[in-house]
Amino acid sequence: MSFRTTFVSGLLSLGVVAGAMAGATGQSQAGSLSKGEVAAIAGIGGLALGLGIASAAHGPEYYDYHRSPWEQHVERCYARYLTYDHRTDTYMGNDGYEHRCKL
Repeated sequence: MSFRTTFVSGLLSLGVVAGAMAGATGQSQAGSLSKGEVAAIAGIGGLALGLGIASAAHGPEYYDYHRSPWEQHVERCYARYLTYDHRTDTYMGNDGYEHRCKL
């Protein structure tokens, strides 16, 4: 997962947790939950949401058991290098030489 994806997921989770805590604190003053209980519930909810977002951000290519490791390797190399050739597992580098794809 890239830094940007992780950062955005963290910000989203933080926003949801902050909103949940603010809403739950207002409700708890009128009723049954203490502030500590509200914080614990909001923390668990934020953790669950963050884990869900992080696992969804990985995408199916990390968990696709229908393709062989070689097929996954070839797809990653084609996505990264425009000059990739699966027959030789090489791509043409900026230096003009062929290099083996090591993704």
